[in-house]
Amino acid sequence: MLYIQKEKRRLFLVLGFIGMALFAAGDVLLQSFADEGENILLMLKSSIKDMPMGRLYFTLLTGVIAAPFMYLGLAAMDSWLCDRLRERKGKMYRCFQVSAIIGTLSFFAAHSVCAVLEMNVKQALVCGISPETVDAAYRTPFLVSFSATNLWVTVTEVCLSVVFIYYVLKKIIPLPKATVILNTTGFYIIFNIVGTLLTGITGNSMFSLIAKSGASLGMGAMFLAVAHVCSKDMK
Repeated sequence: MLYIQKEKRRLFLVLGFIGMALFAAGDVLLQSFADEGENILLMLKSSIKDMPMGRLYFTLLTGVIAAPFMYLGLAAMDSWLCDRLRERKGKMYRCFQVSAIIGTLSFFAAHSVCAVLEMNVKQALVCGISPETVDAAYRTPFLVSFSATNLWVTVTEVCLSVVFIYYVLKKIIPLPKATVILNTTGFYIIFNIVGTLLTGITGNSMFSLIAKSGASLGMGAMFLAVAHVCSKDMK
């Protein structure tokens, strides 16, 4: 990966956090009509035809901006680990490098695929094609594309989470053990539990929608944690 000099790492990690916040916004915007209309494609509603197209354009744009920011954050983290580990990198470091490269591509691919497919579905419904016909026409390409890209994302998220947890517990990343939750898997679990509880208590499904942003914000939190460590290196 790109080697980032010590004095630039904290900035790039903050940019990585901004990129993950943009991905999180896209996660929410893609699903904001989840409880309205007739079921189509197992996970969408026919009311998507009423969704402003600008929302989907914005979601696609967030992915275009967020992907390079995410890469810079991962590159800065990789550079810090490279200096820290020196000659004893091992398999965990290699796992991090591979997951970082694939992760950037998979996050962008997942957002792009979902946004473009929803644009096509929306336009078909706006043109008067029945939800049943749209469902039959798009079901296979939608599910294949969605499943493939999201499997790709999930594998890289889990790998990056495991590496971060391992390095924190081994004190290679000098952070308190409680910070092991600052990763995609930890935030995904926490956000979904809290979202489900708040939705049940309030009856407002918005909490469940916001919970979908947990994984992206978890990686953003990981970037901020490593940025904190980098700030100590500069003193």
